[in-house]
Amino acid sequence: MSVAIYCNAVNRCTLIILAIALTASIVNGQTKSDTSSSAAARDTIAAGNSGVDTVVVYSAKDSIVYSMKTKFMHLYNSSDVQYQSMGLKAERVSVNWSTSTLTAVGVPDTVKKDSTIGRPVMKDGGDDYHGDVVNYNFKSKKGKINIGKTEIENGFYTGEQIKKFESNVLYVQDGIYTTCDASHPHFYFYSPKMKVMVRDKVVAEPVYFFVADVPIFALPFGVFPSRGGRASGLIAPAYSEDNRFGKMLNHLGYYFAISDYLDLATAFDLSTRGGWQNFTNIRYAQRYDFSGSLNGRWVNMTAREQGAANERRINGYDVSVIHNQSISPTSRADVNFRFSSGNFSDYSFNLNDILMQNIYSTATYWKSWDNGNRSLTLSVTRDQSLTTNETNETLPSLSFTQSTVFPFRKRTKTRGLSGSSETDYGFLDMLGFSYNANFLNRQSKTTSYVDSVKTFVPDTGFVLKRTSDFKRAGTRSLSQGLGFSIAPKLGVFTIAPSLSLSDSRTWTDVETPYRQPSDSLIGYGSTRDKIVQGFLSAGISTSTRFYGIAQPRMLGIAAIRHTVNPTLGFTYNKQIYGDNIQKYSMFANLNVGNNVEAKYQKADTLKEEKLQLLNFGGGISYNFVADSMRFSELGVNFRTDIGRLLNISGSASYNLYKYEPTARTRVNKFLLTETGKFGDLTNFNLSVGTSFRGEKKQTPSTTGVPEPVAQEQARASNGAAPAPPKKTFRTIYDHEDADFSILWNVSLSWMFSQSTPAPGVIYRSSSANINLSFNLTDKWQISTGASYDFVNKKHFIPSVDVSRDLHCWTMSFSWYPMGYLEGYRLELKVKAPQLQDIKVTKQNRQRGLY
Repeated sequence: MSVAIYCNAVNRCTLIILAIALTASIVNGQTKSDTSSSAAARDTIAAGNSGVDTVVVYSAKDSIVYSMKTKFMHLYNSSDVQYQSMGLKAERVSVNWSTSTLTAVGVPDTVKKDSTIGRPVMKDGGDDYHGDVVNYNFKSKKGKINIGKTEIENGFYTGEQIKKFESNVLYVQDGIYTTCDASHPHFYFYSPKMKVMVRDKVVAEPVYFFVADVPIFALPFGVFPSRGGRASGLIAPAYSEDNRFGKMLNHLGYYFAISDYLDLATAFDLSTRGGWQNFTNIRYAQRYDFSGSLNGRWVNMTAREQGAANERRINGYDVSVIHNQSISPTSRADVNFRFSSGNFSDYSFNLNDILMQNIYSTATYWKSWDNGNRSLTLSVTRDQSLTTNETNETLPSLSFTQSTVFPFRKRTKTRGLSGSSETDYGFLDMLGFSYNANFLNRQSKTTSYVDSVKTFVPDTGFVLKRTSDFKRAGTRSLSQGLGFSIAPKLGVFTIAPSLSLSDSRTWTDVETPYRQPSDSLIGYGSTRDKIVQGFLSAGISTSTRFYGIAQPRMLGIAAIRHTVNPTLGFTYNKQIYGDNIQKYSMFANLNVGNNVEAKYQKADTLKEEKLQLLNFGGGISYNFVADSMRFSELGVNFRTDIGRLLNISGSASYNLYKYEPTARTRVNKFLLTETGKFGDLTNFNLSVGTSFRGEKKQTPSTTGVPEPVAQEQARASNGAAPAPPKKTFRTIYDHEDADFSILWNVSLSWMFSQSTPAPGVIYRSSSANINLSFNLTDKWQISTGASYDFVNKKHFIPSVDVSRDLHCWTMSFSWYPMGYLEGYRLELKVKAPQLQDIKVTKQNRQRGLY
């Protein structure tokens, strides 16, 4: 018995098939308890007769033919089958309910030659499988795809046959793996046998790498990642040459993805002149709680300097510890410590390490109390000089701060936004108190080398013996201060008096080595000093603000406002030492700030916008205690953004006193009274900068859609896809990939400074800088930068970079015409982050930097 059904409504066609299947079960003598149950129940019964353990939903646009005798079903035109997590769409699908298998195929296109309509697409567990013929078994959940193609984690797998034996295991015959989405990929890995563990890895043997269908190299086996995020695997090495260490194999190692919270990477540099260098990096993190890393580098290498006949052995280490933790919403701990041998820059290949002069380490614990406006900071620091080997340590530094509180102010509870303003407060309500305390324990160690005693050396004679001495010093200090402040308003003026009292006690210990005339060390002698200091600081300042407004009503400018903010302050300081030595200082400070801004209306809208036209100001101070020349230099500054296109800023300082050439110093005589000149220009700085860029070109798929919206749509469609893995090892040559969507980008700047400490003594510097990038075509980009020193008449070009977008590859060429990196570098690499180590590099340089 066969039943043929032709229908236009897919859902109706599906219900009719289910009803016929149910009728067939009754005709064959099968029974059921409730013939009036729901459609889902009838589906379950129909599926149960075929041995399938759950509901199978199927539909077709044209027709469905079902044979009661053979239990074969054929679906025609845009067929769709849904079974658990498996979905299948094809032009034609045949289902054998006796064996619980299906076969899906497409049909030749009669209009387009060599084209197929409705090629089968099977979706299983979020992955799509494309093929010419798809076979699937509902019971075993195994399948086979002839000439199939699937995409997993931005990687494409193609094979003559793809067999699925387990839920997450695929076997591929004559398989091809690539990240190129072209119909004919530009590069691929070919293997006659592939085993794909979905969202884990791909194992293939042997592996042949092809570029433009040309075999490049072969490997006995290969392992590729097939999931996003982190995965354990080899760290691909790189080849380099160095004048000191010879030919080298760089960062050969392994990366261990231990867990979701911990990973480890270790790699070695190997040299043909003997020796090795190890890099080890351990990282850990738990979101919202803590993160950190432990980085170590150990070296044992043989070096030969250029032109030297003898070799020397280099041994050293460099270890850093980083930890960041949010203990609670009001407390956290941060650690950034680094320990290194003083000679580590001799063997480093990193430019930043080579130029480093100091290693600064710190560990800090911070705690605050929201209800009391208090905070506590505990820190440990270490500063190591790589040039003098001097070390300064703080063990520890403890600071407690009580910010300003108003003990006399009444606390009233109000609803909504209403409440008391500052004008409602009385004198005592505005009286504020603050307190701070600091404890510091500082240790320092200096090394001095002395050529003192002559020692007889056979075949050489008497030579000076070089000895080293360590001098240790320790300083402990305790200080605390109490401050009072109040800021009442007197009309348009704000008055802010302040008073602070502080006490400081300092103990200093110094250990000095003692030596005999024969230069043998006897021991260390120590001295101790104690200093007690008291400080009193009082001050009062007043400020106001007034405006001037003009309404030109021209060029779209609605109004121009000029704001003037003058501030006048007096401070008095008294310092008392333990032996009753007192020092006084009293200053008056005057500062005037000016802000000019315009309000304009855009031609295409009715909305008004503000535009900053000019900011300028000046300041001067007067020392009441000084015996002469009580006025400080007058300082002025300005800044403006002209139409938000040109940024201009500058500063200048003027000395009001006359310079006496015979005494080679300034004397207590005003230039204005002596020469009629207001002041001598002693310092002047000016900088001008601007930048322009073309509009960002949008791809056809996102044209008209804002970039944030497009990103959000991508996240919604792809789910919480992990971000591409970051490189474990970065080099000074690693630049951001060229952005071909920006047609051009130009930035220009000019800086000028002049210092005139005395008339006729002038120090000048002037330089111009330009950075430029532009696209020759949609695929070619050139970027470069240059600077010119107008005083020394020298130019500097850091690099000229050329980038070429090769679809799934990127080519970059960098030329370094001068400087430490002089030479060139050509690199061709795959774009996909999971294959970031597949690249070809050619470069020349004097020193092995990577």
